[in-house]
Amino acid sequence: MAQAILIDFPKNRRGNKKPRTRNRVNAGKKKGRVYCRGEKLWVDFHYLGQRVREPSGLADTPDNRLKLRGQLDLVVAEIENEVFEFAHRFPHSTNRQKFAELEGRVFTKEPMEVTFGKYVKEWWLEMNPGMSESQIRDYTCILTHHLDPFFGQRTFAEFTPVLMKKFLARLKSKKVGPKKTLSAKRIQNVMIPLRIITRDAIAEHGWNSFPDPFVSLKLPKVSKIRVFPFSFREWKILQEYIIPWYQPYFEFAVQTGLRPSEQVALKWQAVDDDFVHIELSRVRNKEKADLKTEESRRSLAIRPAMAATLAAQKQMTESVDSPYVFFNTEGRPILQDKLRELWSRAMKKSGLKYRRMYETRHTFASWALAAGETPEWVARTLGHVDTSMVYRTYGRYIPNLTRKDGSAFEKQWAAGLT
Repeated sequence: MAQAILIDFPKNRRGNKKPRTRNRVNAGKKKGRVYCRGEKLWVDFHYLGQRVREPSGLADTPDNRLKLRGQLDLVVAEIENEVFEFAHRFPHSTNRQKFAELEGRVFTKEPMEVTFGKYVKEWWLEMNPGMSESQIRDYTCILTHHLDPFFGQRTFAEFTPVLMKKFLARLKSKKVGPKKTLSAKRIQNVMIPLRIITRDAIAEHGWNSFPDPFVSLKLPKVSKIRVFPFSFREWKILQEYIIPWYQPYFEFAVQTGLRPSEQVALKWQAVDDDFVHIELSRVRNKEKADLKTEESRRSLAIRPAMAATLAAQKQMTESVDSPYVFFNTEGRPILQDKLRELWSRAMKKSGLKYRRMYETRHTFASWALAAGETPEWVARTLGHVDTSMVYRTYGRYIPNLTRKDGSAFEKQWAAGLT
């Protein structure tokens, strides 16, 4: 009799793999389940009509299964009692925002979830429309050249006093030329947007316990401004080497103390019989109505010397159709870079100790104070917020104060040029 052939069928569909054992922690009528995935334990439950699967990070051991089951039972109880808050129980879940919105709560990200670069992009879109042209230019430059390269990929959780000290050290050593590094003033200006953006991020995300990353940060001190005003004798010498076309421009600069950006933007419509109204400025060949400060928008009473200079300018340029009081020899608005070139050549030819073109403003202030005009009048004429800058910068030129209308300056001007 032939022997029967027996076929050895596997006891489960997975071949020789170990049969699945029953997960007893989920036995009974318990809601939700604990299960293994990739040798790690996960939880699976329903909340607000959504199925939720979240990793625990725990290894699959009997003790961890019991521990996680207890946590899941607590979650189920909170859901049934309507006191469950998803983000509180799962602070690192990628679903926090989704469930916060379903719960009707305001979602807030943690500092380690927000990078500086991503936050700045959103911040810039909202803040940009409310900024002036000069602010946009300055912030763009600072973000592009300093902040984004260093902080762009960092999260706010990395913003510590030590990181800020490292950034400050980098700024101090940054080269802006063969031998020059960033000035103390420039470093302070770079830190302003960084502080503003960081504090806005903290406030917007409600990071109330976020430590101040700028605490104890010592910025380099800006050196006190040292001015080198001309004497009347030196000014008369320099005027001889300035091209005649631009002589009225520089005369008016010393008579009024106008900023170069204000003077090149001055139009005849802003000049009446009694006042010169400072309403515009011109920077990088772009005219703008937002001046440096609100006090910069001012009206200067026309004194005799100013009137004479304006009359000479009008007579010299009457054949040119231009709305500007001062313009170049081709009838176009004056470029300050070109003006500085003319100034440098005149200074070199004069043999005088070199001064910046901006010293015309300091010359006006020092002459006015030396003549006895009050610091208040000088500050208003210069467009300063208050007299603190006047006392700090020109204190040594202040004698006994006598007048407050410019007449003392006018008297000294007439005496000095005779």
